[in-house]
Amino acid sequence: MYSLNELDGAQRDALMFWIQDLATKTADEIWILKCKSGRYGLTMENIPQHLLTQETRRESFDAAKPDAAIRRRVILEILTEKGGMTAREVSEELHRRGITPTDERNYAAPRLTELYKAGRIKTTGKKVCPQTGRNVAVWAVRG
Repeated sequence: MYSLNELDGAQRDALMFWIQDLATKTADEIWILKCKSGRYGLTMENIPQHLLTQETRRESFDAAKPDAAIRRRVILEILTEKGGMTAREVSEELHRRGITPTDERNYAAPRLTELYKAGRIKTTGKKVCPQTGRNVAVWAVRG
């Protein structure tokens, strides 16, 4: 068990942000449930917009969790087999394998970020994307 005084500034800020975020989401969920049940004379039409969009984002996030885990595993397989690739190249391979409905880059990019934060992959350089003409990161499995 740690006290707040034992954490450095960044750790303390991250913890406080997490606690505030958790408290806000819990309160929002209770508010939305009360509104949906008809309490306070509110209906779905007059629930504050920011609360409704928070709920729909959370529902989408929860529904996508299993797919994200599968996609991370497949991305690791792809990078192990093929070596360094860009997010767009990974997304194209995911589509070729029938994992995603299109080769849209955003099917791979968030999972690459998650794998990077988990220490499973690293950037090995950069190259010019043929579609955008911009430099993009090349990702590889951490050795």
